Order: sequence, then structure tokens, then C-alpha cells
Amino acid sequence: MDAFVDEEGEAALAELEEELDEERSVEDALAAMAQRGARSAPEPPTAGNAAATAEPQPTARTPAAGSPGTSGACVDCSSGRAQPKFREAFGLSVCYDCQRAGRGEGGRYQVLSKSRAKDEYLLSDRQLDGERGGLRSMRLPNPNDARERLPRPALVWGAWEGEVEELALATWGSSEALLLEKERRSDERLRRAEAKRKLKSGTPEEQMMARCNGRAAPKQQRRKAQAGKAGEAAARPPVRQLAAERHEHVFSPDEEYDEATDLWTKRCACGFTVQYERI
Repeated sequence: MDAFVDEEGEAALAELEEELDEERSVEDALAAMAQRGARSAPEPPTAGNAAATAEPQPTARTPAAGSPGTSGACVDCSSGRAQPKFREAFGLSVCYDCQRAGRGEGGRYQVLSKSRAKDEYLLSDRQLDGERGGLRSMRLPNPNDARERLPRPALVWGAWEGEVEELALATWGSSEALLLEKERRSDERLRRAEAKRKLKSGTPEEQMMARCNGRAAPKQQRRKAQAGKAGEAAARPPVRQLAAERHEHVFSPDEEYDEATDLWTKRCACGFTVQYERI
């Protein structure tokens, strides 16, 4: 399925993400400077530590290992600084430039919205909820707000497409099964839309059929039932004919006696037998 890529929105979104990364780096630098200043506060001047009262020389900043600002080098170019939020969300050490180059349609680092993950891969809300054991996700600026140049765009849910595809294959078994399920749901939507159209602007018969949820109208059902009963009545012979053809048993005078059971048996020419006991 070919998707439309809004270049203007992508560019605006990229600028917003870059600004957010710069703001975060500045905040990390300020926090590190404040922490370093607290550790290197000068002691009260005394006669024995006159040298300690000298103004400290500025030194280069060395962030602590494992801090958000030092998430390692990029696995693609090995030169850029990996994005902290991308690594925290998906465990991928990728710099901003490589992530931007690979986040387009079909790219390695494409991030999907929740609605697209549900529509294209047929995943449920529970499967996409990381707090309930679902997919990992990150908060990204809303592309719609980025196009409008809002000062503080709203953050929306986003998941890495690689993990979305993996979960979809585990859910449906194969890409063919996923495609068949999408076709079935599409046909069901078309059927419901057609039923809604018939109910709104169809003929009276179509409206009645739509109200009965695709079944025959009650009047037609009664007509079919009456026609069936009439056919059964026509197939049966008349009562007079049945009375005329009714058989009356005529038993032979020769009766048989069974000493073991002490019963008498009389027979009709049609083969019908009657057993009785004489008193």
C-alpha cells in the first residue's frame, strides 16, 4: 500500500525533534555544571589553605557514564551521538541524522502511529499498550501540529515498525493470513455500508430486507410457509380416498395355540397377527 509522505510536515517534525534534543542537551549540561559546582565548592579561607582559595581553572565537562546525554555512538555511522530518547524507547543506538534518513516510508527506523498500526497490522489496543505487556513506544510531536507551526505541539504515540511487523506475524501466523483477514474485514465493511444505504434510500423491499438483517421479510416468510403447507396438502390423498382404501382385517378361522405361553394366534391375509388368551 503506497502511503503519501508530507515532505513539509516531515521537515517541520524534524526541526521540532532537533529543538527538543538541543533543549535536552542544554538541560543535561546545566545539571552537570550544578552538580560539579556543588562538589568543588571552595572551603573557608584559612592560614593553612591559602592555595585552596585560588579561583579554580575551568575544565572540560565529562558526563557520567550511563547518563541520558551519553547513550553511545550510532550503530550506522559510528560517528554521530545516539539519540537518548530513541535508545530508551526501543534500545536502538541511532543518531539523529541516520534516524531521520531511515524513518521515511519503508525505512529501517520508521515510527508508526497507533491508528496506522491498528489499521494496517490489525493489532488491538492491549497489544499496543506497553504498560500491559504490549509494544514499546515513545512520545513524538504530532505531525499535524508541526505543519501548523504550533509553539508546543501535542505528543502522540509512536512505535517502531520493525516490532509492529514482528508482533503482527506472531498474532496472525503469516503475512498471507493477515492479508486474508484484512480482505474479510473490508468485505464486511462494504456489506454493512450497502445495508445502511438500502435502509436509508433503498426500495421498500430492500429496506425491509435490511431491517431483517439480510433475512427474508416476515410477509415473504409467511407466504413461503403457506405455499409449503398447500403443497403438502396437495401431495396427501383426500380423506374419502383414504377411507375407501382403508383395509379391514379378516382373520382366518384356523388359529394356532402355543402351549408354552398359553396364547392363541390368529392371522390376517395381509400378515397382521393378534395373540390373545382364552378364558
